[in-house]
This record gives sequence, structure tokens and C-alpha cells, in this order.
Amino acid sequence: MKKVDFEAHCYSPSLLDDCFGTRTDYPYYRKDSSTFSFTKDFSIRNPTHMAQLTASCEDRVALMEKFGITMQVISCSPGIELIKDAGQAIEATREVNDWMYSLTQKRPDRFKAFAALPVQDPDAACEELERCMKELGFFGWMTFSNYGDTHPDDDQYAKIFDKAGELGAVVYLHPTQPISGRLTGLGPLLAAGVYGFGVDAATTMMRLILKGTFDRNPDLKLMLGHLGEAFPFILKRMEVRGSVTFNAKAHGPAVNELAPHEYFSKNIWVTTSGQFSLEAFNCTKEAMGIDRMLVGSDYPYEYTEDAVAFEREIVLSKIEKEKLFYLNAEKYFGIKV
Repeated sequence: MKKVDFEAHCYSPSLLDDCFGTRTDYPYYRKDSSTFSFTKDFSIRNPTHMAQLTASCEDRVALMEKFGITMQVISCSPGIELIKDAGQAIEATREVNDWMYSLTQKRPDRFKAFAALPVQDPDAACEELERCMKELGFFGWMTFSNYGDTHPDDDQYAKIFDKAGELGAVVYLHPTQPISGRLTGLGPLLAAGVYGFGVDAATTMMRLILKGTFDRNPDLKLMLGHLGEAFPFILKRMEVRGSVTFNAKAHGPAVNELAPHEYFSKNIWVTTSGQFSLEAFNCTKEAMGIDRMLVGSDYPYEYTEDAVAFEREIVLSKIEKEKLFYLNAEKYFGIKV
């Protein structure tokens, strides 16, 4: 069966070695130990992952063939958004976007791409997104749930989301480690994938809703990984309590025009990335419906064989599995495989 993977990460070799590999301040990469250090509290030390992130077009296709993946929508892994120097960030995003473009040109039947953007300079980010969408034929923009000490929902970044809406760019909101607040101070068991990633992404998502992002851009499409970062579990409560609060308000700082839960059936889809739980999958399907669900592997941070094994365990009808694997990609996002 055909399959579209909406979450497959990468670094270009040049970005990893010549940009991050030469930095002395965070974020930086050390090739001798295969360590990428994002902050003093968050590092990745995994030679296999680091090698897979820079895999060639041919090696990626070979892996896709092995595990039955028809197409990957590739995206740059975190790091660029933490560079303090806007000029260096602009250069880095252009380099990695051009590298991802080269993969889409070698195998247009296998790859599409989310743009990386230099959010340090929102005007430059809008220009780069326009270049990626109009000249490079990209699919959209992958943003992370925080940019160090700022967040995508901060007012200075609204113009980037508005540009995405104008260009028809799909936005993928991906979690990353928070570096301030109560999610820090107790190491990765609190701040990283065990807990903090999802909390940070969900908070950013909710703030984007309440600050009117989708009301300004009613056709904007956004994806959340990990089966919706726990939103399906609370969606009914959001409907009951959120509708009461929304209907009762006369004034207030939140400017959303719809009750918060309504955007999840209008603007938001979720992927399976990194959440290989039948209970969570069934909750998501019940709460959101199979039409709002897509496949994501979180390659290479999750093992592709684990994602495939989980997909085999899911109990779905043939048409439901087709929707999850590729029909929703075709219907809602125009991806033909």
C-alpha cells in the first residue's frame, strides 16, 4: 500500500559540518563524538542518528524501499532557530533549503520538503518562505515549538504565519526542548520527549489559536505530530468548557472567532510520529476521525522498523488504512503518489 511520511528529518552535510561544526557557542556539533549540543541542558549523542540525518538521496530511497514508504516530506532538524546571529541563520536556511531542493529534484516521486526559515529576522523568513514555495516548489514550513527564549505565537512572528496562509504553505508545528520556565531544571525526563516536548508544542498550538492565527488565515493548514500532542484526550473537555467560556466572554485578550475545539476539525491534522500506542491511536481516531490523521515516522529519531511494526498492529478497515497512509494526503494536501 502507498504511504506518505510527513515527518522525516535531515541536516545537509554542509550545515552540520561547516555551520554547526565550527560554532563555539550553542548550538554546535562535534563530529568526533557525534554530539549535537542545543543548549547546556540538551544534547543528542547518537552516531547512527547523526549519520542518518545527512543520508544521501540514494540511501534515503533505499530505506524507504525497505520499509514501504512511497514519499517523505523532509524537513531540517532543529538548531537553526537557536542561532543568535540573524545573518548566519539566513545563510544556513538558504543552504539547507537548497540541499533539500536537490533531493526533491533528483527524486520528485519520492520527496517533498518543508522549508527551514530564519525566524530571527521575520521579514527575511517571509522572503525565504516565498522563495521556497514559488521557486523551489516546497510543501510548506516546519516550525519548532520555541525558538529558545521566544515562541512562534509571539507577535513578531505573526507575519510569517500570515505569509504561509497567503502562499498556501502547510505548517508543521514540531516540538523541541523548552529552555525556560517550569519545564526545565530536572533534565530531559521533564523537558524532552518524555513530557516537555508535548507540553511545549501544545501550549504554542493553543496560543496560536487564541491569538487569531487561523481567523486571519482561515484556509491555513497545520499539522501536529505525536497524535496531536495529547489534544485528542482533552478535545471533548475543550468543547464543553471552551464553548461555555467562549460564548460567555464579552471582552478579553483572546481574539479567536471560533471556540478552540472547532479549529481541530477545520485547520488542524495530526500525524502518528513517535507515538506508537494503540490506546493513543484509538483515542485520536475516536476524537478527531480518521480523515484528520496522517502518517509520520519521526525519522531518524524513532526507528522506522518500530513505526512500521506499529502500523501493522492498528486495526482499521481497508479504506481507513488507505486514508491514513495516502488518501488524506491526496485529498487535503494535493500529494499524488
